[in-house]
Amino acid sequence: MIDIKINFLSLLADITKIKELNISVQDNATIKEILGRLISKFGENFENKILDSPNSLSRYIILGLNGKDIRTLENLDTIVNHHDEILLMPAIAGG
Repeated sequence: MIDIKINFLSLLADITKIKELNISVQDNATIKEILGRLISKFGENFENKILDSPNSLSRYIILGLNGKDIRTLENLDTIVNHHDEILLMPAIAGG
């Protein structure tokens, strides 16, 4: 088992009612597996905000792993390591 930290910002913190969560996951767990656990914990509204489909992160969500957008890594198949930090936040746009 490995320990990771998840930070929720903005609207996602409002949905989860927390800003930070520490969880233990299996070795070689992927972002997709972690999101599955978070969806089970926080429900359908959370799922609808973060995913476009079961295999696709919403384009309106930034998911960072240790400061890097997972889209530049292996996307949802990115493997997490002990003491990694995940940041989930809505993309901010202006006009």
